[in-house]
Amino acid sequence: MYVCICNALKCSQFREAAQGGAQDVTSAFKACGAKPRCGRCFEEAASLIEQSMAPMDAMPHAIAAE
Repeated sequence: MYVCICNALKCSQFREAAQGGAQDVTSAFKACGAKPRCGRCFEEAASLIEQSMAPMDAMPHAIAAE
């Protein structure tokens, strides 16, 4: 899903940026090779970065359907 329409950045790109060391929206944009424009995506981008930085054992595990 697109998070930043202005730069055509997807959820996965913000997650990858966070896993690569980006700790905030500005550094995530830099890691993606983009600059923030209108700012409407900041809240969602920050949420994705925070979720990606959470310890894996704190995240709920998916259970396969039978």
